[in-house]
Amino acid sequence: MRPTHSRSVLACLIALGTTLGANQLAIAQAKTQQQRTQEVTSQRAGADRTGTVLDENDQLIASIWGLSSEEMLRAKVLLQGPRKSFSVENLSPVEALGIHARSDAERRKYAEMFARTFHADVERSLAWNAAFTEAMARMYPNEPVIDFSGQAKVAAPIGTADMLNVPRSLVVDTAPGASAPKAAKVR
Repeated sequence: MRPTHSRSVLACLIALGTTLGANQLAIAQAKTQQQRTQEVTSQRAGADRTGTVLDENDQLIASIWGLSSEEMLRAKVLLQGPRKSFSVENLSPVEALGIHARSDAERRKYAEMFARTFHADVERSLAWNAAFTEAMARMYPNEPVIDFSGQAKVAAPIGTADMLNVPRSLVVDTAPGASAPKAAKVR
């Protein structure tokens, strides 16, 4: 009976080995699949960090500047390359695209987009300044916006001071031919 017993033990061991091997193979395959999933997730996150994916903020910026998704994506990539080292942090996507234009026509297109946007911003700024100036005059009619009374006098020719809008009360005339520096007369 011994040979039969050995055979059954051997068969059990083989069956056990096969089962364990199959389990190990299944575990290895599951780990491999999990690693692949992690790699894909990591690559997607890396792609997002390198600027190859547009998030909601990027899409909002693109719409504000009037750029297509493709243009914004290109600008985002450009702003992560050497341009990031060469430019100020707040360089607009339109400026990046214009600097890296692939043709004169493309450069002109982005220059015109930027000029229109800049012009509109200057108009808004001037309108704001006019409203502020009017509010100051209405709310504080007897106060100067800037009080020069405590400032030191400046030695300069009167003509130069006038061109620079320096109040004459702050000027000591140094024009050639002036006998001695004297306080200029207040207008």
